[in-house]
Amino acid sequence: MKLVSAFEHGWLTIGKEGDLTAPEADALASAESSLPRNCLEWGRNRVKFRQFCGVVQIQQILQIEILPKVFPYQTPDQQRTTLIEMLDTAGDIEGLSAQQAGLGVSNHRLLDVFIRHFLKLLEAQLQQGLLRDYRDVEDTLDQVRGRIDLIRQQRENLFKPQRLACRFNELVADIPVNRLLHSALICMSNLASSSMLRQHIQSMRMRFGGIGVIHKGEHLPRADDLNRMQRRYASVVELARLFIDGQYLDARAGQQQVYSLLFDMNQLFERFVAVKLRPTARKMGLRLMEQGPRKYLGDDDSGKGRLLMRPDISLLNALNQPVAILDTKWKLLDSGNPLASLSSADLYQLSTYASAYCCDQVMLLYPEQAGFRGEYRMALNLGRPVTLMVLAVPLYGEVFSLPAQAVKHAESEAT
Repeated sequence: MKLVSAFEHGWLTIGKEGDLTAPEADALASAESSLPRNCLEWGRNRVKFRQFCGVVQIQQILQIEILPKVFPYQTPDQQRTTLIEMLDTAGDIEGLSAQQAGLGVSNHRLLDVFIRHFLKLLEAQLQQGLLRDYRDVEDTLDQVRGRIDLIRQQRENLFKPQRLACRFNELVADIPVNRLLHSALICMSNLASSSMLRQHIQSMRMRFGGIGVIHKGEHLPRADDLNRMQRRYASVVELARLFIDGQYLDARAGQQQVYSLLFDMNQLFERFVAVKLRPTARKMGLRLMEQGPRKYLGDDDSGKGRLLMRPDISLLNALNQPVAILDTKWKLLDSGNPLASLSSADLYQLSTYASAYCCDQVMLLYPEQAGFRGEYRMALNLGRPVTLMVLAVPLYGEVFSLPAQAVKHAESEAT
């Protein structure tokens, strides 16, 4: 299988000497309907992934690893570490960065890192025993077990009194949660690029002997479906769902198997920033809200609200009034002066938020990048003074919080 590394918004060339051959590009085009909408952009003899990072695999033909392009000078290993740190912090795959550090090396394929993490979590839980649960069973036996089903007894054993139609509970391991985990292991055995990793998966599958799989159309158990005794499996179950949700069969490609584990970097960066700032908001006595509060910009002639606004992050005081509105932008700025690089659309958006929510503090947050670290500020005159802050968010290592000036401003608003 061919392994290709790419960067988000970075072109892959197509051709005999390019990153992808023409048949490989055709296979990717056939799989496009199974990928997130508007994931790919095609050009003349080239293709690129937009704001998505992760892995796409088409049968055993091609695996493409898409990494974040935040620091152009970083190596693929460093970019891979950046993505892993973000996924861990945002809670998409908890504990992933610690597991990656435990490998001792950084040159593992991204998909293999995800698989190793799943196996480590699963192995830790299996050491405490495979999950089991009671299942209602109906069977015809030679002696009573549980209780006799009188209706079935009269219908099936009327002339065979030595046979008893019984209904009882049996403690079994073939339950939906275990079928989900078994299905995820089967999925991973077809995705792992390392032979040693595939052997590890096969040894884990032996622990699930006699347990079935999740069939197409069946409900995938969630962490919320687990009972009190099963809650320790919550993180493993969510990760298993993540793997299985990425598996598709593309009918247009002749039932070609397509696998994708892709993360929208705009949404991931927003969740990452929210997690980083939540402790700061708590210390300030404010409540951090994601994707809200929602408000219509105005009403039409019939009184119906139009243009629903939904800020990425808001800091609310005790009266649930926004004292600061933050908008996250996962993109590179064109120059070292972020104030000169701001797009008109971003300024219009923040100005609208400030006016509609009567908020005097608005912020634009970008990932920290070459030539842009720290903070910048400018004043906006919108009938009243409004402060716009442009902040660089470190993606790993450093602790990030709001500047002292912003904290002081928000605290005064809250009081």
